[in-house]
Amino acid sequence: MKQTRLKPRTLPLLLAANPVNWGKPSRLTTAEALATVLYLVGECEHAESVLGAFRWGNRFFELNQEPLDAYAGARSSQELVRLQFDFFDVDLEAVEESS
Repeated sequence: MKQTRLKPRTLPLLLAANPVNWGKPSRLTTAEALATVLYLVGECEHAESVLGAFRWGNRFFELNQEPLDAYAGARSSQELVRLQFDFFDVDLEAVEESS
């Protein structure tokens, strides 16, 4: 069997809309994470369909619409990483120093 060389990826910062982790950054359910990926690759209708099964599903998009649109328009991973700091109160210099 051929091994692939996958590059590790992390979802960008978003706020959870699920009742257990409401408003917590990056504490997404699997459904929220899947919807995020679908949205970022241009499958917005499928993303909405995934979260449509939950009462709080639409709230996820209400909370995260601006960052989702910006992330979807990013041309590189580096641009996406930098965009996160425009939307969330995270110190970019501290993150870069710890890397």
